[in-house]
Amino acid sequence: MSTKAHADTTPRHRATDFSAALKEALAAVPDTERDSFVLGVVGDDTNGDGLDPALWGPPPTSADRKRAALENLRRQYRARRAVADASLTRTEAAELLEVSEQAILDRLKTGDLIGLKKSREWRLPAWQFHADTETGVVPGLSQVGAVFPGGAVSLTEWAQTPNSDLEGTTPADALATGRVEDVVRAAHAGTAAAW
Repeated sequence: MSTKAHADTTPRHRATDFSAALKEALAAVPDTERDSFVLGVVGDDTNGDGLDPALWGPPPTSADRKRAALENLRRQYRARRAVADASLTRTEAAELLEVSEQAILDRLKTGDLIGLKKSREWRLPAWQFHADTETGVVPGLSQVGAVFPGGAVSLTEWAQTPNSDLEGTTPADALATGRVEDVVRAAHAGTAAAW
């Protein structure tokens, strides 16, 4: 199985496909029928959770919600550890860019680099460094960071995932080739779609 074929079956990709299909279906419904279409999908919201139990089954219990929230937190912290472990230290980043460690801190403060703390040390995800760019760092990180709703971990996951708004290119690769405005739009669109 090719890598591309495998990537197309990931849960994130399926969720994106489902979300796009749902938006397309809703857009195809005439305005005069949209309210009844939505009621047909979510019901009359008698429970206040937006879903009709006759269509979707009973809502989750508080224990189910707690279990799901805890599993989500575990996934986030596993991702944090993985990002930190695969990232550069401040010293390594300074060496690559041939600048001082203070210059790295200054770039972290301005948003021209992203990082996260592991204990007391800064870790800088490797995807933002690119030898073929003018500064050795992908351009536009501060602009993307201004519209992206998450921190270094979720931004790293997003930046390394092929994005349909970027014709299947990862945001990191698009930034490296100077497509800053396209990536900012994709980050903004993803944020809007999530709400």
